[in-house]
Parts: sequence; C-alpha cells; structure tokens
Amino acid sequence: MSSDPFEVTELAPGLPDAVRQAALMHARGDTPSARGVLEAAVAAASEVARPRHLLLEIERMAGRWTQYEALVARYRMRFGEDPPTERDRHQRESRLPEVLRPGGPACVSLGGVPDAAQMAALATLRTAADRHSVVHLDLSRLTSAEAVGCGLLRGVLQDLVNGGTGLVLTGAESFARRLAPLLAQRPALTAVWELQLLTLRLAQDRERFERTALEYALAANVAAPAWEALPLPQAAQPMAAERREEPRYTKRETLRLSGNITGAEDPQLIAVAEYAAVNQYVNLDVSSVDRMDPLAAQTLAGIVEAAAAQSRTVRLIRPNQLVAVLFELLNLGRSATIVGLPQS
Repeated sequence: MSSDPFEVTELAPGLPDAVRQAALMHARGDTPSARGVLEAAVAAASEVARPRHLLLEIERMAGRWTQYEALVARYRMRFGEDPPTERDRHQRESRLPEVLRPGGPACVSLGGVPDAAQMAALATLRTAADRHSVVHLDLSRLTSAEAVGCGLLRGVLQDLVNGGTGLVLTGAESFARRLAPLLAQRPALTAVWELQLLTLRLAQDRERFERTALEYALAANVAAPAWEALPLPQAAQPMAAERREEPRYTKRETLRLSGNITGAEDPQLIAVAEYAAVNQYVNLDVSSVDRMDPLAAQTLAGIVEAAAAQSRTVRLIRPNQLVAVLFELLNLGRSATIVGLPQS
C-alpha cells in the first residue's frame, strides 16, 4: 500500500489548487505552510470563499482567536454572511434553552489561560448554579492551560456536580488539546488528569473516559478510576427532526472519533473497522477530528468502501473543512453520505 494516496494531481479537479495543497500540507503535519498557502490565496483571489473556510478552521483549532475574529469580520464584509464555522456555532447555540445561550444568565465563558485570574468568572458560574438547575460553561476560547488553574476549574466543576447542578460544556474538545502538554508531564499532574476525566464524564463519553483512565493509571502508578455515570439535570433538547425510511439495527448510534488520527494502525481506525463489521448503519462522527494523515485517510476509505460493498449504510458526520477536502480527494461520497460537506 502506498504511503500517500494523494500523489495523483487529477483527484477532485474542481477543488482550487490552494485548497488541495493546504489540506494535504495540514494532513502531513505542516500546518504553518498550509496557513501560508491559504493566506496567499485569500490575498490573490478575495472572491473565492473556500480558502477562507480552511484558514478559519486552522486558526480556530490553533486557538488564535484574534486572527480568527479578524477573518470572520472580513468574510462578513466580503460575502454578506457568516462563514461555515460561525454558522455551525450559531446552530449549536440555537439548540440550547435561551438562558444557556451566550449572554444568557446561566452561561459563563472562559478565555485565555485558566489561572487564578479566572476566579471572578468561576464565581459567576457558582452564582448561576444557585439560580439554575443547569448551567453552561464555554471553554472554547481558552488558549492554553496551567496546572493551578486546572485545579481551580476542576474544584468548581466537582462542587457543582456534587450539588446536583447539570453542566453543559462547550469547547471541551479544543480545551483537551491545550491540556495535552500538561498530561505528558512527569510526575503526573493529578489535578489536570482529574479535570480531563471529569469533563469526559460530563460529556457521557465512557469509551474515552476508560481509555484516559488507563493512561492516567500508567502515568501516576495508581489504580485506574472507574466509570460512574452522572445522574444530573439535562438541558432541554428539541425533538429530533431526522426521519429515517428504515430503523437502525445497531448496537450503538454513532462511533465518535477525535483528535489526530495517524497511520493505518491508529487505535481509532481499528475501532472503526470493528464497528463497521457488526453494524448495518455505520455512523462515524468525525466532527472532533482535527487532522487525519494521508495513510489514515486511505485506511478509512478502505473500511468505508468495504462496508458499502456489504450494503451497509455509512455516514461520515460533519468533518472539519480540512478533513472534508481529504474525503473529496478520496471520492468517499460514492461509498458514504458525508453530512455537512462544505461547498466550494
């Protein structure tokens, strides 16, 4: 098997060259070069939207919010509408009750570094919890992490959980990227690991919790924490609008992938292969995948094509702008439904 399936230049001929080049640079781990290609493309052809879409995705994932907001403002001026990343954000927020939306009395946002300077915002969160059964904490604008601040944040969240307050967390995936350097430190920083585990419990993500718990046990030489569900109040959710022509005979509604997926033997790809082998409806939520390298993308394509050949229904749900380009280059749309595929 070739180590890079994207050497053929005729793949997806409708894609702008800068979009193709930048997506492949990012996939191969050279995000700075991808940013440079996209910035040049935007300067040279301001009427083309797709390079801006990818550039916004890069800045969002990097937590470069000043650059991101400037790009959003220029996009609105040029095209008279929000870019896809902002439309997605507004759509997610619209699903929340009004009090939990940004600006509402039960919503608190953290930004910058979670350190002692965030005490006022955390006090506001406690006050909101005294008045509302469910509160919303937005972590998406945190740009880095430090151990003391993580301990403070973990303490507040644990107090709210102990008090029976429901918690809606947004931006937890991006914040997990900021935690990664701290999780790699030795000796293990217990407060940071406990914060990560608590956010996974709040997200009801048992699989990732158990995987992270094992990593923590190995790092700190302790017993792996056991999964415990949190029976907390939940935010009211709208009725599901989707209608299906046939039911899903599946053990699990979706398999969620996240972070960076690299190589043919990545554990997440092994999980995808196992999942696809036993489910008629193969729903892969890739919305939290930051990067997929070329070999991983090729391996995923093989799994998807094999499932489709067995008459299984495959959906790749909401890839980010960069990963979506890889899916287009691999022509995965012929074997799977790609939900939320951007338009050029």
